[in-house]
Amino acid sequence: MATIHLLGHSHIDAVWLWTKDETLRVCVETFSRVLDLMDKYPGLTFCQSTAQYYEWIEKNRPDLFERIKARVREGRWEIVGGSWVEFDCNLPSGESLVRQMLYGKRYFMEKFGVDVDIAWLPDSFGYCWTLPQILVKSGVKYFLTQKLRWNDATIFPYNVFWWQSPDGSRVLAHQTLGSYSESLDDWREIERQLLTLRLRHGLSDLLILFGYGDHGGGLSEQHVERALKWIGEYSSGDRKVEFSTAASYLTQLERYAKSETIPLVNDELYLQFHRGTYTTQAEIKKWNRRVEALIENAEKLAFFAHGLGLPYPREEIREAWKTVLFYHFHDAICGSSIREVYEEAERDYEKLDEKLSGIVRRSLEVIASNVDTSGAGKAVLVFNTQSWVRSEVVEVDVSQLGETGPFKIVDQGGRTVASQLITSDKARRVLFMAEDVPPLGYKEYRLVRDEIGRPTPTDLSIREEGEKVVLENGLISAEIGRRSGLVTSLRHKETGWEAIRAGDAVAFHVFEDSPVPTRKAIEGGFEAMLFDAWEVYIFDQYGGVKSVRLDKPISVEVVERGPVRVVVSSRYRYSQEGRPDSEFTVRTILYSNTPVLYLEIEAEWRAWHKLVKISIPDTVESEYIDYEIPYGYISRRSPYSERASLSERAKHEVPGQRWMDRSSEKQDVGLSVLNDCKYGFDATSRELRVTLLRSPSYPPKWPTIDVESWLRGEEPTDQGRHVAMIGLYPHRGGWREAETVKRAIEFNNPLIARLEEPHRGQLPKSHSFFDVMGDYMPVTAIKLAEDGPDIIMRLYEPHGRESTTVIKIPSSIREAYEADLLERPIRQIPIQDNQLKLTLNPHEIKTILLRRK
Repeated sequence: MATIHLLGHSHIDAVWLWTKDETLRVCVETFSRVLDLMDKYPGLTFCQSTAQYYEWIEKNRPDLFERIKARVREGRWEIVGGSWVEFDCNLPSGESLVRQMLYGKRYFMEKFGVDVDIAWLPDSFGYCWTLPQILVKSGVKYFLTQKLRWNDATIFPYNVFWWQSPDGSRVLAHQTLGSYSESLDDWREIERQLLTLRLRHGLSDLLILFGYGDHGGGLSEQHVERALKWIGEYSSGDRKVEFSTAASYLTQLERYAKSETIPLVNDELYLQFHRGTYTTQAEIKKWNRRVEALIENAEKLAFFAHGLGLPYPREEIREAWKTVLFYHFHDAICGSSIREVYEEAERDYEKLDEKLSGIVRRSLEVIASNVDTSGAGKAVLVFNTQSWVRSEVVEVDVSQLGETGPFKIVDQGGRTVASQLITSDKARRVLFMAEDVPPLGYKEYRLVRDEIGRPTPTDLSIREEGEKVVLENGLISAEIGRRSGLVTSLRHKETGWEAIRAGDAVAFHVFEDSPVPTRKAIEGGFEAMLFDAWEVYIFDQYGGVKSVRLDKPISVEVVERGPVRVVVSSRYRYSQEGRPDSEFTVRTILYSNTPVLYLEIEAEWRAWHKLVKISIPDTVESEYIDYEIPYGYISRRSPYSERASLSERAKHEVPGQRWMDRSSEKQDVGLSVLNDCKYGFDATSRELRVTLLRSPSYPPKWPTIDVESWLRGEEPTDQGRHVAMIGLYPHRGGWREAETVKRAIEFNNPLIARLEEPHRGQLPKSHSFFDVMGDYMPVTAIKLAEDGPDIIMRLYEPHGRESTTVIKIPSSIREAYEADLLERPIRQIPIQDNQLKLTLNPHEIKTILLRRK
């Protein structure tokens, strides 16, 4: 018998054309209306996601919260989603996606006794390939969306399918036939959906979500009366129409999937729409990258300090995570909300930064106070929050020392380490190369008076040779054209390979990015030109792509000459008629004994409907480009390859995280491009490109929803100062052999240096709190468990290869378990000689729970 499952639903955007205060009001209004209708119509069912909304109601309207709890117990109010908000799946880090489920599911279990097993992301802008593993390890079986109906190049062909991560984890996925807010005013639409479902999958069971969406509103009495009319009129011998739940429908699909072969999608669910959301509101994206790194480091350092007597700030960190997770709502982090949302977000991020920096500062103080820092001068403690030995340049603030000097940095053996004093209006900093800093630990250097005052030589040099400036260390060399200020050469010295295409240069390109009526969603029918903040229009322009290359600098000058760092500064101006000029300053930086060329980009951006990319014209011969995604990577074929399919050609702007790489097995070389705050990329056969900025119009404020308001656009986004760092890393072999993942993590998590007065202490001058040996796997979390004194560690396998690592643990640990992402033990792991031997399968995320004696 065919069953039409009718389920009330009210999609509520956490922020969008309104701010958080309005969302709270909408939640109260929506939930009150639904509960009143439930009182009047005993059979009515309704579902709602988002733990954040329930927590708001719990704190602000406890009476309403109790009514919801009663309907949940009754089985008529269904909690779905399990996450803190309906999150974006491309831009947040892997650990952030884990915390969405950890904090969301824990809340629902604690407050309602419900273990949610349905991931509910009907409106997010694409879904990363690694998400099924995170869902499965959080106890989720099902995944629901409707957004893939919005594709603009090819129709997504499935409504029922297994969706699989690269590690083999899979969830049963449902792409609804209709929207998340059907009006129930035309039975013919239901017949159309049924026909499509039968043709695609041979199924006659259909889920219909009805109600008001986006700004909430719940259900109307007309919705319920129409539903009751359909139940009466269209239920017949071989068909039943009824109020139902998502769990009931998905359980029915699961029975079908066990008896029939259904499609398997072993790939990302890329949305062929809203490609501009990887870039719009660049400052919010930069804040996100910063606080994600900061909160992971704060947790680790707070845990280390806890072992030395500092109370662990569990509740403070938990509340900080909730703020991070809230702004991962898809219309927040993706840049598609009104100005007031981002003004409030920036204030929240500033408070969050202060709170987390305070946790880091207090933790470092406690750790440092326990280290034996006795000796001449002052100690410089260099902290490494990552799980491998690191050697890289670190900077320490010496402003508190005033103008005293000269001084030098020495290591524990008394050897002078090359250093460089950097003086600015705000601070005095010393740069030096810290070598072999232990994993998840620290190493002491000393700052002492330098009686001789001569600089220590390094492998670094800078030369001005006619029309070019040459920057060189022992690993790479780069050339900058004096006339253009652009990097025209980047050579890998070990192989002699030139990474930059002859006659070309690393350059900024400013593209025309105005909305034009050339594209729309195939099934949804939505015009792309209405979604200025969401879309990239550079390929939609009449007459072809229009761009300007910035290669006529205002100035090119050498501003630092070593011995630790050399810097060349190039300044450019971009003019747009009717707008103030924009300016770009590029500081090309090379450090001693470092295989990465840094490009620090500072923009004063004043353009409107323009988009800026940095182009790296590389010489690698490969049609595939690899990108970091949350807790993993993905290989994508260049959309311009002659072998690219239609769906691959639609990926002309793609999401990524801290790195992209093109490598050639034939050439045995590759080029990784690192970044500290960017998420939008593309690649042709001749160049790798990072999208730096765009300036669409803000969307209109609620309740203005007429088309004219959306088309008019009254002010541009992203105006003002922006700073980003790009790293160019030429290497031998592929990115795995070159350890690109390590380089990208280091790029976003510099070593931390702290000055400390001499004193005795119980800790040695160099120490690892946890020593990690064997195959490289990043340890992304070390923390106290959400409940009790247990210790949680999380690591993942980044290369797609089975790997083994050994972790040396404190003698106070009596038991170790593998746990799921909700910190529930699964199986015990043997401890031998205070060591854990762990084998991770390709692409696996593994959580370890350590229990103390």
